[in-house]
Amino acid sequence: MKQQIMLMVCCFSFLSSFAQPQILTENAEISVLTCGTANEMYTLFGHTALRVKDNDQNLDVVYNWGMFNFKTPSFLPKFIKGDLLYYLDVDRFDDFLYAYTNDNREVFEQQLNLSYDQKLKVWNEINRQLKSNERFYTYGFIRNNCTTKVVDVINKVIDKPLTVDFPSNNHSYRYILNDGLENHYFEKLGINLLFSYPTNKKADLIFLPLKFKDGIAFNKSILKSEKKLNTVNEKEEKFSFNSIYTLWIIVIIFALGILNDKARLLYFGFTAIFGLFLLAVSLYTNHAELHLNVLTLFYNPLFLVALLLKNKKVLIAAAVLTAIGLIFMGIELMMVAVPLIVLHILYVLALFLNKAALK
Repeated sequence: MKQQIMLMVCCFSFLSSFAQPQILTENAEISVLTCGTANEMYTLFGHTALRVKDNDQNLDVVYNWGMFNFKTPSFLPKFIKGDLLYYLDVDRFDDFLYAYTNDNREVFEQQLNLSYDQKLKVWNEINRQLKSNERFYTYGFIRNNCTTKVVDVINKVIDKPLTVDFPSNNHSYRYILNDGLENHYFEKLGINLLFSYPTNKKADLIFLPLKFKDGIAFNKSILKSEKKLNTVNEKEEKFSFNSIYTLWIIVIIFALGILNDKARLLYFGFTAIFGLFLLAVSLYTNHAELHLNVLTLFYNPLFLVALLLKNKKVLIAAAVLTAIGLIFMGIELMMVAVPLIVLHILYVLALFLNKAALK
């Protein structure tokens, strides 16, 4: 959902050279721009922006809530904790379109069917945000991003908020996220391992660009017209190791060690560290999507303790926690992480079957 990384100096230099009109004319147009995906992590879900066009005043600009400064001190810790500030920026439409076309990313426009009064309200609201402290906001994976910001602006001016209950959005948050990562398995796996139980709930808002595009089309009264604004090259389907089959091969190799004492010690040592890492992230972050991660139960460190102490009671307690984690995992997470789940269960069963490891 994040797009091109640009420094604030670019924004300020543009604002200083751009004289905004105080009011729009009746012929002004307001559109939602949905930008296609790319292979970088911050482009995997696309991007949403708002275009304001007023030919009578030679105005054609794009308002963009997805900006951040990659040079922010402690960028990664702030991003994980949920303290990273994103900000609203404004750019010339031609520059915006050129940048996405140059990156071979489609830009799709949906002109909104708004009254003149509603257009003025949108114009006043986005410029009020641009000139106030609300220009900066704390990014949230699901509830506070470039898409939700545009949805909020539109919902403020229309008679009835956009419905969130349409076919492509009528799923859990996790399902919707996974749906946008079909050709990026390991990215999907990483997101599913980090994102916790709350993402298994049914979506109650529109939070991804492509789903927002679908939502506008579904809420037909708000849509005036739509069109693709640029031509991009078709992406060739190439063989990729970024697939679940690659992980299955890795799992099979690791499964060969289930009967080896050293291999089991290394495996449960690694899963203990991983489980504690997930617990630390869950406690550290402000992102609600990372709280209550059931994988901290599934990959609990008691297996390592039981192996080191050769204690059957501790082993049983570890197995119970793993079973609880599996029960609350959710079908979407299971489908993505099934190779890792199978591997873990095999190692646990091997530990129970090894009488020398138990007392």
